[in-house]
Amino acid sequence: YSCPMCKLQLGPILELQKNFQLCSIVEAFLATTSNGRQGEGLAEGKKEVVPCDFCLDGSQPAVKTCLTCDAALCQAHLIKHNAKASQQDHVLVEVGAGGAAEERRCQEHGRLLECYCQDDGQYICVLCSIVGCHKGHSIITLKEA
Repeated sequence: YSCPMCKLQLGPILELQKNFQLCSIVEAFLATTSNGRQGEGLAEGKKEVVPCDFCLDGSQPAVKTCLTCDAALCQAHLIKHNAKASQQDHVLVEVGAGGAAEERRCQEHGRLLECYCQDDGQYICVLCSIVGCHKGHSIITLKEA
């Protein structure tokens, strides 16, 4: 036998391990299809519970979303995330506040929206501020905005 994803050859006795990546995709799919059957989204006043992307058992709810990593983080993984010097400039928002991944990317350049154009009142990517239609505008970082 061989794994269809990683092509790892397995012995005659199958010692399969849980595929956490595939499991999270299936859980997200099942959550969206069950929400669709119950009506349009959640009722007002209810907060959506998003599981942490890094917890193996998926039991911990996420407290923040990193827009740069595109990851939902529980309190424990948030502390680890913030402890890394290379991730100090990452933009963290409340869970559900970031919108869909497509909404956080520039339509023209496909880059993360990490700046805010004060002249036009909209979020833009760095390339839009340098070579795009927002060149020369008053630009601030997403954290400042």
